[in-house]
Amino acid sequence: MRFAVDIPCRMSTAFDGYLSMFAGHTDEPTERGSKTEMDRRRALSLALVAVVVSVAVTGVWLWFPLPGNQTPESTPEIVLDPFNKLDWWDIAWQLGMGIDFLHCYQTIANYGPRFDGTAGYELAAKWIIDQLKVWGVNASFFGAHRSVLGYQKGYGNDSRALVLGAHLDSAESGMGVDQNAGGCGVVMMIARILSQFRLPVDIYYCFFAGNMEFIDPNHWIRALYGSKEILQYLVAQGAEVIAFYNYDELLYHNPVQEDYRCLLAEHESESLQGYQTTKYLADLLISFMRRSGPDIMLASRGTYTQTDHLSFLAAGFPSVNIKSGHTYDPEMPPSDRLGESSYDTTQAILVARASASAAVYLAMRGNGEISRQRMEQSVSPFANATLGAVMTVPQKVELRGSTSKGSSLAVTIANGTSILLPMTQLPVGNFSMESDYVCPLGILTVTVLNQANKTSDVTLYLEYASDTDGNGILDSVQYSWPPPDPPLDWDRDGLSDKDEIGNSTDVFRPDTDNDDMGDAIEVRYGLDPLRDDSREDPDGDGLSNIREIGLGTNPTNSDTDTDGMPDNWEVEWGLNALIDDSALDSDNDTLANIQEYQHGSDPLSPDGDHDGVPDTVEVERGMNPLSSDSDNDLLRDQLELLERLDPLFPDCDYDLLVDGNDSNPHINNVSVIALLVLLPFALGSILIERRVHH
Repeated sequence: MRFAVDIPCRMSTAFDGYLSMFAGHTDEPTERGSKTEMDRRRALSLALVAVVVSVAVTGVWLWFPLPGNQTPESTPEIVLDPFNKLDWWDIAWQLGMGIDFLHCYQTIANYGPRFDGTAGYELAAKWIIDQLKVWGVNASFFGAHRSVLGYQKGYGNDSRALVLGAHLDSAESGMGVDQNAGGCGVVMMIARILSQFRLPVDIYYCFFAGNMEFIDPNHWIRALYGSKEILQYLVAQGAEVIAFYNYDELLYHNPVQEDYRCLLAEHESESLQGYQTTKYLADLLISFMRRSGPDIMLASRGTYTQTDHLSFLAAGFPSVNIKSGHTYDPEMPPSDRLGESSYDTTQAILVARASASAAVYLAMRGNGEISRQRMEQSVSPFANATLGAVMTVPQKVELRGSTSKGSSLAVTIANGTSILLPMTQLPVGNFSMESDYVCPLGILTVTVLNQANKTSDVTLYLEYASDTDGNGILDSVQYSWPPPDPPLDWDRDGLSDKDEIGNSTDVFRPDTDNDDMGDAIEVRYGLDPLRDDSREDPDGDGLSNIREIGLGTNPTNSDTDTDGMPDNWEVEWGLNALIDDSALDSDNDTLANIQEYQHGSDPLSPDGDHDGVPDTVEVERGMNPLSSDSDNDLLRDQLELLERLDPLFPDCDYDLLVDGNDSNPHINNVSVIALLVLLPFALGSILIERRVHH
């Protein structure tokens, strides 16, 4: 008992100390005990009330946060594919995969000697044909000497064509690695890249036979049978070859020789042939090599006599030969095998990428548009970014674009050592300017320098006129083509590239907002392709957008087939929400689907509630065709009808008992009981009254 008594005493002592902190009191003398005790109790009460109120307010605040304190559900940021910031020709560079070159180069070399007519040649040629077909390029043997010709048709309506070639045959012995599996690997890699594009010009991929055969006993004059046969065919077809790039012996690399001439782009004399017919193609390739790779190619006046592009030059077609610029000691030549340390496959891969970029660029000149190249990138502190172009018309060039807030960027335009625009500060925000001087024919370089100690963003457009064939008529006027049919659609999502740009969606990804609904279908139905609205229900039919897309119904129309039956009802009952099936009687119960919807019955069963009463009867009598007990009186509708009760009234005899709990729902039990109770009184009263009167 002592322990039980001590507990409240100790608690009281503890509360006294706690209370004194709130009330600001200390123990008073005993004569004031009564008043002190009252103050303590009052303070304790106030403290407890304060604690309870604080806890309650905190709980309410946490459970039901005020509107100002609510954190809105964040919408994931849309991150577009980096390709959206690139020109199409720069995308061609990015698509170039070194593995494509290596696979083709090694496969061709491994077939062994590929001298004309040998099994090695036939096997290599057949493999090339099959591989091109896999990529969607038409390919076959061509000519009497069985060259390989691949053809990629353009969607334009003129005869312009690009030709890319390398000789496939090798010497009678050896693997023919540098002569010329490397060149064939480059053409194959270009084909792999360009096969992913739809371009307005035709493209021919050539693998020539007859290069290693000679027509003289001293082996000084090469036959070049394959290139001559293909040229003859192109001329007969009326093809206007706007560029021919030939690739021959481009693997050799000597690290002690100059890097700037690892590769040569050989061209004819400008004074004899004109800039556009010869050196322009070399400069264009060099410009693309510099843009995304090292500066390892040099334009050079050709000293060749035995390469396949000679026939094309003689026919007046712009042609360039690409080869290694390094020379080896004739007494110690590199071995003709894969893995030879002197063979640099990296420079071959860079050539393939740059060539594919040049091809896309050349194909897209004209159609009423001036030439325009874009730079859109972040420039690191004190670093620079460059953009190259090749002028085919002497002119002042235009620059326009924008810079990020707080940037300190300067721009310079140069042609070789000639400064066309001295270093000029770019204004923050939008800008537009022109070079001070006319740019001559040749390579032009725009350099943007970041002068600040922070990364800055720049978007820059370089605009200029082009005359790629040098006939005095600008490409924008000379070349035109109809819109492609079907429209260009890189990501194949059903929304054209042009419409993707207009809707700010991703050209290279079919679902910009990653909500599992494609951009095309969102645009078609007026949904938002730039945010996740897959769970929304704009038409209020109970079906989310993503479910409607999956079903094929219109997410913005609650009755897609306009048959008077809502989509969700048709989907729920397994009807077709895409066609008007309102007049059909799916369950053969004489009620059309629309009537079943209006009356709430099952359109697929003549007795939807399986109560033994056909839906037609239930509908006719106003019963619930989906409930076996329409009036909820615990008695099945079928039994009520058999017993001649009212299936729509729960108490047919008005005795305050539902029919299901009534032993005899035809007889009012209350009336019977009342009659049984009152009848004796009535009879007794009558008898008593008679006795009284008698």
